[in-house]
Amino acid sequence: MPHLRGMTWNHTRGVDSIEAATAAFVKDRDDLTVEWDARSLQEFEDTPITELAARYDLVAIDHPHVGLAAAAGALLDLHTLLPAEVIDEQRTYSVGPSLRSYELAGALWALPMDAAAQVGAYRSDLLPGEPPRDLDAAISLMGEVSAQVPANPTHLWATFLSLCQHVADDVAPGASGRPAWWPDGGIDPGVVTDALALLRALLAVADPVSLTRDPIQTFEAMADGEPIAYVPFIFGYSNYARAGYRPHLIRFTDSPVRHGTMLGGVGLAISARCAHPAAAAELAGWVVSRQCQTGVFTTSGGQPGHRAAWTDDQLNRLTHGFFADTLTTLDRAFVRGRTPGYPLFQQRAGEALHRLVTSGAGDKEVLSAIGELWSAS
Repeated sequence: MPHLRGMTWNHTRGVDSIEAATAAFVKDRDDLTVEWDARSLQEFEDTPITELAARYDLVAIDHPHVGLAAAAGALLDLHTLLPAEVIDEQRTYSVGPSLRSYELAGALWALPMDAAAQVGAYRSDLLPGEPPRDLDAAISLMGEVSAQVPANPTHLWATFLSLCQHVADDVAPGASGRPAWWPDGGIDPGVVTDALALLRALLAVADPVSLTRDPIQTFEAMADGEPIAYVPFIFGYSNYARAGYRPHLIRFTDSPVRHGTMLGGVGLAISARCAHPAAAAELAGWVVSRQCQTGVFTTSGGQPGHRAAWTDDQLNRLTHGFFADTLTTLDRAFVRGRTPGYPLFQQRAGEALHRLVTSGAGDKEVLSAIGELWSAS
C-alpha cells in the first residue's frame, strides 16, 4: 500500500488544517496512508528545501525556495502530474500573486494551499476607534497606544521590504517576479534610504520587545492578554480572529501602505524522490480544491489559498471578517527573490539589517551591507 510522508510547520494553521484535509481525502480509501511531521516557523523560513525533499514526499514551502528547488531538481513540476483544469482553476482563483510565486523556469513547483501577506492587526478592546488607513496615521497611533511590530531578523527584513514597496513609485513585477524597485543589480538605493527612515520611525514607537519576536510570538502575547493594541505589519493568522482560539480576539485590517506588502503563504510541493507521485498529486489537488478550501481545510484552522474561501460569507463570520478585511492587501502583495541563493541571502540580510539598525548605523553602511550580500547571492 502506498504511504506518503509530509512536512508542514508547527502551528494550528499548518498542522490541523492539512491533517484534517488529508483525513477527509483518505476516509473512504484503503489504498493510501499519509502521515505529517511539522517544523518550527524559523525552520520553515530557513531550512533548505533540498534537505526536506530528500526525506519527505510532500513539503510545505515558502516561495523563495523554488529557485533552489528548480536548480537542484528537488521537486516535481506539477504541470506533469496534474490535469490542466486543476492548474487553470488555481490560476483563476489565486489570492494575489500566490500561484505565480511558485512558477519559475516554465514549471509549477507548488500549489498555493495557503495565502498570506503582512497585514494590520489590533485588539478592538484596546484601540480607540478604527485602525489607521495610512502609514503616517499608523505611526502616530503607535506613539499613543501600546504597539509592536514583529522585528526579529527575518521579520524586520520583511517589514523593511514592505516599506520599500510603499515608498517606490514603480512596483510592477519584472521578469524575475520581483517588483521594479528590485532589479537584478539590487534594491534601488533611493528606495532603501526612504524605507529605512520609515523603519526607524516605526521602531521608535514600537515596544522594544518587538526586536526579539516573530509573528506567532506577537500574536500569542497579544491574544493571551499582553496589552498590545496595534500592529501595522504582521503576517496574518486567521486563527487568532476566531472566537475561543485564545482568551482575547484579534481583529485584522489592511496594512497601512500605498501598494501592498510582502507575500507570504505556503505552497504544497512534491519531492522528486517521491515513490508515489500520482497519489501525492491527487492529494495535493484535493487540498487546494474549492471544496476542501472552503470546507474542512479552513474550518479546521487553515488559511486558504483559494479566493472562493476568502470571499465566503460563512468563513468571514467564522473569522470576524479576517479574509474580507485583508484581501486588498493580499491582492497587491509582491513576490520576493527566487534565485537559488535567495533564502540564504534573506537570512543573512535580515541579520545584518537587525544588527545595523539596532546599533544606529547610517544609511550608507546599511546600503553597503545589503548590496554586498545581494551581489554574493
